[in-house]
Amino acid sequence: MHRSVSQYNLYTRCPYAYKLSKIDKVWQRPAAWLAQGSAVHEAAEAWERSNRTLTLEQTQDVFKESYTTHIDEACSKAPNFEYWFKSGPYGGELDIERRFNIGLEQTERYIRWYENNPQEVIWIAPDGTPGIELGFDIDLDGVAVRGFIDAVINTAEGLIVRDNKTGNSPGDDFQLGVYGVALGLTFGIDPPTVGDYWMGKSGKPTLPYPIGDWTAGKVTERFQWLEGMIQDGRFEPSPEPSKCRFCDVSWACQYQT
Repeated sequence: MHRSVSQYNLYTRCPYAYKLSKIDKVWQRPAAWLAQGSAVHEAAEAWERSNRTLTLEQTQDVFKESYTTHIDEACSKAPNFEYWFKSGPYGGELDIERRFNIGLEQTERYIRWYENNPQEVIWIAPDGTPGIELGFDIDLDGVAVRGFIDAVINTAEGLIVRDNKTGNSPGDDFQLGVYGVALGLTFGIDPPTVGDYWMGKSGKPTLPYPIGDWTAGKVTERFQWLEGMIQDGRFEPSPEPSKCRFCDVSWACQYQT
């Protein structure tokens, strides 16, 4: 069993939601924003893997195909849009159409950012692997941690680990810190000391997050703690309206508020 940053974040937000999702594997409510996020990531990856030679139209075609695939898959599991998450006043069916256009806009913003900032290039690992959707699988004192780094950017000031966000809020320094540690352990290099989030809504990265304090030891402690809590069966509910409103397993939770 591998652990990940997303598992850690889910558990710390609500251990009981973790149990319902990862252990009981109950049905998860679909949302158009999930398809949008996945499709923008896949379009960005395709553009980068082409050495940034795909046109905007070609890259948006990747988004369109990916978005359609993800939406079709979700619809096959939940054809009744009443069961989909709403986004503000937009119900499931309206939100699908709306986020198709938002995703096209974010795909364009991604390309425009790097066209206007050509000094930011994708890092190439010592073994020749490009730092785009860069997978890692590390062992932290017996706890296997797996994940993908959206982008490792090479700049004149050094390497930056970057995560692409298509929602309203960036993540925290822990996620970027884990990526930095994973990069160092995987490729035997000094881990980056900064990271950031490229935000699809604004079309630019956040200010840099200092992540140098996230050493391999500190990251290991966090995942050792997570593993211990899971193995001990510690899944206490942590209901709050702000959490439950966007919890995709709340329908199966007796503690939701």
